Parts: sequence; structure tokens; C-alpha cells
Amino acid sequence: MTYIMDTAFEGVRIERKTDRAMTIAQLQWAGVSGSQRVLDLGCASGTTTRLIADVVGPSGNVVGVDVSGRRLEEAVGHVHHVTNITYREGDATSIPAVDGAFDVAWSRFLFEYLPQPAKVLDEMIRVTVPGGLVCVSDLDGNCTWHHPMDDRLRCEIDDALRVLRDDFCPNVGRQIYAMFVDAGLQEIEVAVRPYHIIAGRIGPEQQTQWTAKIEGVAEALVQRGWLPGRVRRLCDDFATMLADPRSFSYSVLISVRGRVPTTPAQARRSILPCTPAIA
Repeated sequence: MTYIMDTAFEGVRIERKTDRAMTIAQLQWAGVSGSQRVLDLGCASGTTTRLIADVVGPSGNVVGVDVSGRRLEEAVGHVHHVTNITYREGDATSIPAVDGAFDVAWSRFLFEYLPQPAKVLDEMIRVTVPGGLVCVSDLDGNCTWHHPMDDRLRCEIDDALRVLRDDFCPNVGRQIYAMFVDAGLQEIEVAVRPYHIIAGRIGPEQQTQWTAKIEGVAEALVQRGWLPGRVRRLCDDFATMLADPRSFSYSVLISVRGRVPTTPAQARRSILPCTPAIA
């Protein structure tokens, strides 16, 4: 699996953009609680893994899995690394864990980068105990929902997304629900919440975050054959758009959770209505 954002500054970017209170609320909605065994798939440098460790407490344990050895070195070396966390390097299509190893399997901001997300969901189900919970959260409208946007910039963004289509899907959030249904998970629930909103000129902290994100995408485009000058123009035009006082930009986070059937005979499509979004 290729992670297009695996740059030297990616761990710092993730750390800075993670909202502690919001993430804990999402973990609780996902069913994470005290004394559980929890998988954090696509854990990167362990920002959310450490929050999971706080929620499950010393009698629980968390396994963070990521394909990037560089990110895992950052995770293990973090000043707040605790003893109830274990990190393992591995591909999401072949999770390094035995069947039924976890009470909850969690993944956030990973599926948008997966060429085979349904296969990864099957793996998450495999490593979750029967009756346990699987939760996947990801974005819809990532880097694409902006207004106003001139035609030239829109065409360049569309072309960039075509180049990156095997490694990045900006609208994977809307696809997760069907994956859960097709996988036979039970008691499926959905929460939809705003993720980022920029109304007017972008603020300094958001500007820092977007600059880091754009630079990561720029590296990926150059690696895939775009000329550096073209990439630089795209980055500059995107930054100019976000600095426009008339600019409006947003995305939503779609979270889906479901329960692993306790027996094969129970693997039917039991679906609950969508639940209200939580902050």
C-alpha cells in the first residue's frame, strides 16, 4: 500500500490537527470503553492511539498498526507513550493479529488512501471478536468542496485527482456504509458531522495545516510525473483561493460502526437508522 502523505512532516501535521475532545467523543460513539482490547488501524505516529489508551485505561490495551516504519518510530518515541500500547508495522490488507484479537477495531482517515478498502474492512472484521464492534470514519469532499473556484484551478484539481486515483479517494466517506452492509455487519449506525469549515479568509492555524497537506500532495504529484513548475502553480493557486475573503470550503466526516455477527448464521444485514451527528 502506498500512502501519498508519508512525508517527513506528516506526523507533526497529524498531531497538530487532532482535536482531543472531538476524537474522544468519536471513540466513545464507536463503542470504545474501559478494559477493552482495541485496534487502531493506520495509527501513524500514535496521536489517536494514545487517546484510545486513555479511554481503555491501564486494564485495557491498544495495538496501533501502520505501514510506515517512520511514523511508528515517532509513536514509540513520543513523550506520552504508555505501557498499554503496542505498535506493529504492517499492511492494512493483512493485519498482523490473530482472529478475534480485539473487542473494537477502529480506523480513521485511512480508507481514503486505500486501493482495496473492502478488503481492509474484511480484515478488520477478522481480527474483531464475534459480537465486537468495527468503526470506520473518513471524509467526504476532502480538498474538493470550495466556492468560488475558477475553471482553471478546478480542471487542475480534477486532473491531479485522476493522477492520484489509485492512492486517494476524496469522497470515500459516502462509500463506507455500503461496505459495511456488504460485509454482513449488524446493527449498523452512521454519524455525519462537519469536519473542516473555512468561511472567509483562512486563519493562521488552518493555513499551516493546509500548507502541510498541499505540500504532501505536491510531492506525490511530482513522483507521478507532474513537472515541478505545474505543481507549484497548483499549490499557489489553491493557497490564493483559500486566502480569498469570499472563499467557502468544507468537508464532512462520515463515521460508520457495526457489530460482528456472533455466528455465521447471524451474518444478516441488520441496519439501524442514522444517528444524529456529534461534535
